[in-house]
Amino acid sequence: MDEDILDLSAGSLIVETQPDLKLGEMPRKSRKNAVRRDKVRDRYRRMREGRKQGRDEARPTGVTSLKYKPQPCTDINSNKKDKDTNSESVMEVYEPFISDGSISLIGRVIDLLVGSIDIGTTYSGWAISFPHEFESDPTKVYVKKWHSGDTPISEKTPTVLLIKPDGTTLEAFGYDAENRYKELIDKGEHKHYYYFQKFKMKLHKQHGENISLDMTLQDEMGRMLPAINVFSLAIKFLVDDMHREVKDKISIERSKAGIAANKLSIAFEPEAASIYYRNLSVDEHVDTIGVSIASFSAGTKYMVLDAGGGIIDITLHEVQTTGTLKEIKAASGGAFGGTLVDEAFEQLLIDIVGENVYSEFKHNKTGDWLDLWREFENKKRNVSPKCSKTKGQQKKLEHKKVEMKIPFSLCQIYERINLKSLEKAVESSEYCENIHFAGGKISFGIEVFRNLFNKSLSKIIQHIEDFLPKQAVCHIRAILMVGGFSESPMLKKEVELLFPSIDVIIPAEASSSIMRGALIFGHIPKSISERVLKYTYGVGTCREFVKDKHPESKLIKTDTGPCCKDVFSKHIERDKVVKVGEPQVILSYFPVYRHQTFILFQVFASKHKDPLYTDDDDCKYVGEMSVMLPDHDGDLRRKVKLSFTFSGTEIKVTAEDEKTGNETKTSLNFLG
Repeated sequence: MDEDILDLSAGSLIVETQPDLKLGEMPRKSRKNAVRRDKVRDRYRRMREGRKQGRDEARPTGVTSLKYKPQPCTDINSNKKDKDTNSESVMEVYEPFISDGSISLIGRVIDLLVGSIDIGTTYSGWAISFPHEFESDPTKVYVKKWHSGDTPISEKTPTVLLIKPDGTTLEAFGYDAENRYKELIDKGEHKHYYYFQKFKMKLHKQHGENISLDMTLQDEMGRMLPAINVFSLAIKFLVDDMHREVKDKISIERSKAGIAANKLSIAFEPEAASIYYRNLSVDEHVDTIGVSIASFSAGTKYMVLDAGGGIIDITLHEVQTTGTLKEIKAASGGAFGGTLVDEAFEQLLIDIVGENVYSEFKHNKTGDWLDLWREFENKKRNVSPKCSKTKGQQKKLEHKKVEMKIPFSLCQIYERINLKSLEKAVESSEYCENIHFAGGKISFGIEVFRNLFNKSLSKIIQHIEDFLPKQAVCHIRAILMVGGFSESPMLKKEVELLFPSIDVIIPAEASSSIMRGALIFGHIPKSISERVLKYTYGVGTCREFVKDKHPESKLIKTDTGPCCKDVFSKHIERDKVVKVGEPQVILSYFPVYRHQTFILFQVFASKHKDPLYTDDDDCKYVGEMSVMLPDHDGDLRRKVKLSFTFSGTEIKVTAEDEKTGNETKTSLNFLG
């Protein structure tokens, strides 16, 4: 299709109607457009004929139905049951018209690509997939490459934001943010800028702790900004960067709008990685041991270990006869990734130089502080476990030490505050046997660096043992390790020691596999057919008040009599397996006041299997939906049936007013 007839808006083709003219009435340019129009009409005529015959292959690449989704909370989307009971309205394709160099379709949006964004604790990136390439090979994607100066080209960039002093404008992201901040430091202009890194860890909360729009984040220098601003700027940068490269690749214009709500999906990271490797060719081995996840037959179970810079997630998948995946144990994780190694190194530095020296070094010589941490990040990746000599094999040559440049400014600050050199201080300290200074460098004994991993590795191994009991190990075919921290030889060795009889697969693209798999999930949301619920879901309701059972504080008077408010009405229990896209238990609800004009359904989640009240400490508010009661005549037996459907990473809530047949629906995001 010619580039001058494309009109991109928020990643999709938007259409408008134009009058149809005969060729004889048109100028030369319009006649050319008419020829194009006839070709397009013929294409869509064939597509419609193919659809009527049930031939999906006749449908043009990238064309999807326009879906109208109601807003969360009180936004209503009612459909008469006898007209359309589908949860999403679909608009048919009408005749296309070409005018003034643009193509227009009535009521149709054409998807040109699927994009994925991975915001990691330490590194982030994005990838795109075009429908025509997906049809031939689902794993064929374009992943953005990043680099800076002498750093190697990689598929991720540091999750670092530099925000201007106004607190709302992004100055730079990733490697550019690191370099720009150093430039500002050299000029003495950095004091009022905000510098954020590894800020995603703030979102890792225990169940029951509140994550709200009012949260604030502290930057590296202790300055505060609203968390929503920081995350929004990060997402917007990655989306805009994606748009810029898409424009360069296919020469189309874009709008400056963000991601449309009906075009945004959220993929679980372990699932995305699993989907990607299931779609690789069976002949394409993903690591050195020659095991292909795609070759696993129906019934095969394997564990996915997503080890990121901050969060570790584990889940169990089983291959289905349809080729889809079934989650057989709810994903579980914790904040014990690579950031614990960073914390251990920072504590080591503080032990060596003292907290006052380190604090002054960080705040007053920030450029040198950034250089030190960038070098540590590179050294950390290459730390290997102690080699063990096995029978018939020669012991591999081991590195005995790790060398890093020691910033001269750090030595100066230490000497000024302590009135002696840092080198002399270390020689007389407990670290004298393992840490040495020479030629402007600090040399660490290899065991010092290995010990930095102890806390992280012990927590990961303990979590795996808790997640996967010994009796279940024999049913596991392999362990798929993904995420940036999975590439650490230290972590791989510990997992192999824990499971000596199970194949441990670490793909060459472990750090970008989540982005790649998210693209496939975007094309085929039903790649995961069944999930295990981490929470019990229900709605708040009123029940008949029972003395000595219900607390007096929850007693309210209604037209049905004394009631207990805030009762948790359970719809589906945690640890239950649900089929994606299928409605769960349907329960009925009734108005409690004769003059009532609507019923407000508030959805809650709980870690308990049988929660009592929605305001209990462990209950978490998910969202809400209002169901209107038109022409309510005071009938207190007017029934409204409510059901939950778990679709992708959304909870679709459907309510049907039995009197009118009206259906009200909404979609809620809840990742736990």
